[in-house]
Amino acid sequence: MSKKAHRSLNGQLLLLGALPAVFMFVGLMLFFTTARLSDARDDLFQSTQVMAENLAPALEYAVVSGNQPVLQQVIERSIETSGVEWIRVTDVLGQEIGVIARDGEDPGSPGDDETHVFESDILQQPLELASGDRMEWFEPDYRLRGGSVRLGSVEVAVSERVLTEKRQDIMLTSGVVGISLLVFTLLLVNRMLAPVIDPMRALAQRVTELTRREYRDTGSSARQTVAEIAELEDNLDELARHLRQLKESRDHTLALSENARERAESASRAKSEFLAIMSHELRTPLNGVLGMVDLVTEEPLTDHQMDYLTTARRSTEDLLTLINDILDYSQLDQGSLLLEHGQFNPLDVVENCLASFRHAARLQDLELELSTEGDWPDNPVIYGDAIRFRQVLASLIDNAIKFSDYGTIRVTLSWHQEGDDSVYLACEVADDGHGIPAERTADIFNGFEQVDSSHSRSAGGAGIGLALVQKLVELMGGHIRLNSALGKGSSFRFEIPFDRVRPAAIEPAAVERNVEPAAATTPVAALLPAVPMGNDSRPSMRALVVEDNPVNQRVARTLLQRLGFEAEAVDNGRQAMAMVRENGSHFAVILMDCQMPVMDGYEATQAIRQWESEHNRKQVPIIALTADALPGTEVACREAGMNDYLAKPVRKHQLRTVLSRWVPL
Repeated sequence: MSKKAHRSLNGQLLLLGALPAVFMFVGLMLFFTTARLSDARDDLFQSTQVMAENLAPALEYAVVSGNQPVLQQVIERSIETSGVEWIRVTDVLGQEIGVIARDGEDPGSPGDDETHVFESDILQQPLELASGDRMEWFEPDYRLRGGSVRLGSVEVAVSERVLTEKRQDIMLTSGVVGISLLVFTLLLVNRMLAPVIDPMRALAQRVTELTRREYRDTGSSARQTVAEIAELEDNLDELARHLRQLKESRDHTLALSENARERAESASRAKSEFLAIMSHELRTPLNGVLGMVDLVTEEPLTDHQMDYLTTARRSTEDLLTLINDILDYSQLDQGSLLLEHGQFNPLDVVENCLASFRHAARLQDLELELSTEGDWPDNPVIYGDAIRFRQVLASLIDNAIKFSDYGTIRVTLSWHQEGDDSVYLACEVADDGHGIPAERTADIFNGFEQVDSSHSRSAGGAGIGLALVQKLVELMGGHIRLNSALGKGSSFRFEIPFDRVRPAAIEPAAVERNVEPAAATTPVAALLPAVPMGNDSRPSMRALVVEDNPVNQRVARTLLQRLGFEAEAVDNGRQAMAMVRENGSHFAVILMDCQMPVMDGYEATQAIRQWESEHNRKQVPIIALTADALPGTEVACREAGMNDYLAKPVRKHQLRTVLSRWVPL
């Protein structure tokens, strides 16, 4: 779209002021020029007629006496002193008795268009005699009234050229005078517009400065003679002051906001660092406790000892669950928790989850029931995050067990096919427990909220389980609702959309890989190529544990030994690098902690991979064994060159599952 050209205010005002004057001036010039041209014509014709009438008496004697030389002399002098074209004298009979032309040629006919002929009669006036005298003999026959006798006529012709020259002179003088007056008028109008145009230009410049956020006061209204412009300048000054105040206020607000943002980012970084440190520091001793408990339970024990160890393991697992919930809730609150995507069978996930809670339910005389609704296909494999789906269900079942003293906990799983590739899974967990008062149902999903917050409440907890459940369900694109009545139990129902996997695209091992009860994230082994191991190159069963915590060293070495490995341990990455260089590729696997003094696991892995590449050695599988379970840790491990990932605390069956991907057990 083309931009329309704008005329300047000076030009428009000049046109507005000069246009009426120009029209008036042109009209007057046309009127007076026409009048002058008409007067010139009349004057020319009148003067020519007067000349003819003056010549007639002068030629009377020459005509009466027949004195031809005198007649010729009179008309020659007359044509010399005038601008006529020719003079012709005729007698009473119309005979030409004298003629003279300016150009020496014969005069034209009386009807010639190029000349205008004016005629006057040559008269002989009667003599006045004495009274009573009568001279009858002096009475000519050609008598006019009044006693005059017509002797002939004189014709004087004037050319049209003379009239044209006069017209040109008049037009020239009128044009010069008109143009001079017009230029003078324009200059005068322009000069008179200057006191208006210059302030208007200044105002336009002020507006341009305001748009560029240049807010200054001019204070020039006192010098203005035009009241409206002075008022406009005052208003612009007031606007500039107001905008300057707003700009200062905005800059101040932005500065405060920037400081607040920097403080918030600093607090967020500090929070993330604290979570990483807390995750590492809490998971490290938990790894030692759970590892030792698992090792002890494999020894011959009495029933009381086994009961004590089972209670200790259950308490440790509850503490680990609480730590995981706190970390997950913090990550969800920061928006840093990412979902994993893989194939899984929801029926297998739900059955696996219920199986892990049956023992705890029986201890409280509770029954767990599973039922399905909807038109379930033969292979109900979907695509999504099986770990988080199981976490939501497990949290609801654990909550139902915690707040139920009798009855049945019913889990209902519904399949709703929305399209060829779209499925809604609805899962309901209902119990016959204490129930929730109607006035508290709106607060049940708030973080760190308990229905009974007194010290004598029947069940403990930090109050973040249901809040975490709601956030996880919403993160997966679903919603959750609660139906409950005090003393009549509660029912939690959540619905989550998933993409259905077509039968031809189902992976046989997808379900098993995604329903590990204690797995924190999807293994990176699925993203990296496996180490080739043929029958003719079976590696030795030597393993290296790189861990700075002595208890965790003992746990890892003992677990490896029970899985058939000869395990050695070092305290940091530098020692691990020295061991690899000394023993070459004789290690079948390396368990690498990430956070260690001297040299951490990331640097050590990069150094080992570089050494293997420089010496053309086969890569040793390196499995990250870390207490840092925050988002990005697994990616950082993979980018450093590690093959797999395990989050502490590590259980024996988890270690076996991961090792079996890289080493034949």
